[in-house]
Amino acid sequence: MLKPGQFKVNEAWIAIKINDKFLCLEDEFYDVYMLMDAASTFVLGHLLSRVDDVTPQEEDVKKIFKDAWGVKRKWPKKLIMPENSVAEDVFKTQAKNNGIKFMTVPLLDLSPIVEPLKQSFASFLHKVLQEKASLVEH
Repeated sequence: MLKPGQFKVNEAWIAIKINDKFLCLEDEFYDVYMLMDAASTFVLGHLLSRVDDVTPQEEDVKKIFKDAWGVKRKWPKKLIMPENSVAEDVFKTQAKNNGIKFMTVPLLDLSPIVEPLKQSFASFLHKVLQEKASLVEH
């Protein structure tokens, strides 16, 4: 199990799909990927990836890295992703293009770091859907 305290700030970033169910926006389905600092758990950026595309578009991943660079002004030593992610290749390519070591770990090993973010995101979506349903009823 990896924990935030095992890392220094900006030593490692984590790229993770945070939704368990597809997000539906204007009749299209999306996955949400976030890039976060492993030590601080600070979210450096996010992207929406159409489920039809299977994996995030290269230009979207390039942008999330550019946005993260804008926040940190320094690349991390490594990028960590869960094993067997459909987005592994596109994130791996972008990491290598920026001189960042790439590694995968079992999703369970990332749980102490990413689970609070995943739960917060799910709670936020639930609240938004409840508010939307309430507006429709009135």
